Amino acid sequence: MYIPTYELDVSDDDVFKAFNLSYPGLERVKESYEKGRIEEAKNELVLYMMNRQKPKYYYDYRDLPLSPIDTETNPYFFQAALGLNGSLKEFCMYGAEKMLGNTYVLPGKGRGETFLGSHFENMIHFNFIEDQGKKHRHFLDMFVRGQHFEYLAVAYHETGDRKYIDKFIEVLQKFFETYPLKVVDTSPSASRFQFDEDRDVMSVGWLCLVYISLFYTRVPYEIPYSLAFEILKRIWFLGIQFERFEHDTYRAYNHHLWERGLVPFMLSVMFPEIPRFEAMKERGRKVVERHTLEDFNEEGGYSEHSIAYWSGAALGEMTSRGMILARLNSEKLLGKEAEERISKSFKLLAAIATPGERYPSIGDNGGPMINPILSLGVLSCGEEGCLNLLAKRGGKEYSKDKLPPTSYANDISGFTVFRNNFNPDSDYIIISTKRNCGYTGHNHMDMLSMCITLGGEEIIGEPYTGKLYHNIRMASEQRGYMYNMGSHNTVLCYGNAIQPNRMYANKWGVYRPDSPISSFYSSEEGAYVKAYHIGYTFCRHTREVGYRNDLGCVVRDSIERGNRLSDKHIQRWHLMNGCMIKEQGNDYIIIEKNNVRVLMLWAGDAELKIWKNPILYPDIFPDEKAVFPIIDASFACPEAKNADNATAYLSTAIMNISALDYFDIGKARKVFNEQMNPSSYSTIDEPDDMVPIIDVVKSVYTALA
Repeated sequence: MYIPTYELDVSDDDVFKAFNLSYPGLERVKESYEKGRIEEAKNELVLYMMNRQKPKYYYDYRDLPLSPIDTETNPYFFQAALGLNGSLKEFCMYGAEKMLGNTYVLPGKGRGETFLGSHFENMIHFNFIEDQGKKHRHFLDMFVRGQHFEYLAVAYHETGDRKYIDKFIEVLQKFFETYPLKVVDTSPSASRFQFDEDRDVMSVGWLCLVYISLFYTRVPYEIPYSLAFEILKRIWFLGIQFERFEHDTYRAYNHHLWERGLVPFMLSVMFPEIPRFEAMKERGRKVVERHTLEDFNEEGGYSEHSIAYWSGAALGEMTSRGMILARLNSEKLLGKEAEERISKSFKLLAAIATPGERYPSIGDNGGPMINPILSLGVLSCGEEGCLNLLAKRGGKEYSKDKLPPTSYANDISGFTVFRNNFNPDSDYIIISTKRNCGYTGHNHMDMLSMCITLGGEEIIGEPYTGKLYHNIRMASEQRGYMYNMGSHNTVLCYGNAIQPNRMYANKWGVYRPDSPISSFYSSEEGAYVKAYHIGYTFCRHTREVGYRNDLGCVVRDSIERGNRLSDKHIQRWHLMNGCMIKEQGNDYIIIEKNNVRVLMLWAGDAELKIWKNPILYPDIFPDEKAVFPIIDASFACPEAKNADNATAYLSTAIMNISALDYFDIGKARKVFNEQMNPSSYSTIDEPDDMVPIIDVVKSVYTALA
């Protein structure tokens, strides 16, 4: 069947022919159209959209009197929630105010804005063929998804001020004029429809959904009916492009899930009056089902090891939208097994939630806000871990026995987490431990990397991931650095990453080596894990972590065949924003952040270096002051270890010493070195033998006090 390729070629007649005008409720539209009263028919179709009771959408603000839009309960129902950082309502109001002055604000607080010109003479452009590597495509990619229309709709509902409607009309007309989609790649495998004005399939799907969402606000009914009809025309044109994918082959990444599965399915649900949309339902459903069963594993983990793209994109922006829309309209999207996978995934997201507002940055992008994800788990699946943790975090009544466990380790899901409780001032340690990472583009070379929060304050983490992801150019050194091992909290064997940064700088995708868990133990007092990776192929990095409730942890790194070269190994730690180094010795560092004081103490012959990476400034940050310190602890095999298979060891105690008015580092050093000496310390492999390493934490703390 004919599919138009140019947005401006679509006629009014095409739109009316797309609808089944015999559908209940369209009688007046049909009568006007058949009598040749086209303007009247346009108006009637807009009125039909205003009055139809089915299908149901995530929200409905069509009725008068005007009422504020609830953006906070489930912000993922709005495209404006991309990069959510605080109140979505406040952000939308800010974005709308800036748009009144013709300035576009990227979704997510503080992620950038651009002036479009007094007369829109500076509209955003990006040529996919010519501009790659010269600038970031992010501004255009986001702008053509249409979040700015949501900003203005939210502001109008909040204030009732017609200035937002007037600006909406102005911006919409300019948007239509500047960005008419011209489909160049018409193949079933297309990832981009247009290249000279970079328009990928994913963004086209989002724009179509934003246009649909507008019809559940008052905005289309407060503007001229002819302009509202033009929005419907774009919904038809953009939506029918997804018919091209009926014979596309399967691809295992979330763009395909969205483009070939969820968008066609949601179009079919939202427009049963359009037969060709309705015909896309079954294939869309099957694609979503297959992605769910293949991308979400039996332990709740996701194929690619990125918290942001697993929780925020694949679940938050994508799968849960389809599940909730299907339930609202009594449609079937997922089978029993697939729904169980999603439920386990949300259960896991409750288990790895930090004490703060956001998830840690593991994989691409900064960690998303936790409470909206937990809310989706409740709404999508009724997941009890999400429900009770959300209640506890909000100071409401909850069931203690239905909270997630305080200790969790699983190399199928990809995470090890230790904590003492779920309070805002609790300890939290997460370790990247995953086997069988997928081959999508958001994995990082972060094997055994750690993020550490003590007393509710983030001390060790990945402070740059979000900033880098949204600001680096393709093929730049910074892009390679972001994906590579040097930007994570792990060990660089012989001082080097497995591959140089340039290997990860261009295009997408990191084939991340496995990091299996070989031992795990937990008790009421704390927990222990042992995991390793052999990504270097000529040596093995094993990391053991023992955590003792309320006190801190011991991290023991060993490099088997660690004497192959004379170069030293580097144990790397990135300090988070707000951390201040207050004191440094030959084998210890004291860090303060707000009211939390942390001691890092090394056992063994470590050489400490505190530095800031110049690769980050001035391209990403303005100067050296804007970046945070890195702690490198260099270590090697003792000189006497000349055996073929000698092992290098380094142990680090990371302790919360906030409660100590006085502490004896000398005494703690002696105890720590005695207990972690490789000659007297044997690898812990059996559960009955695992308690001592947890007790090392207590021994060191007791010696300090």
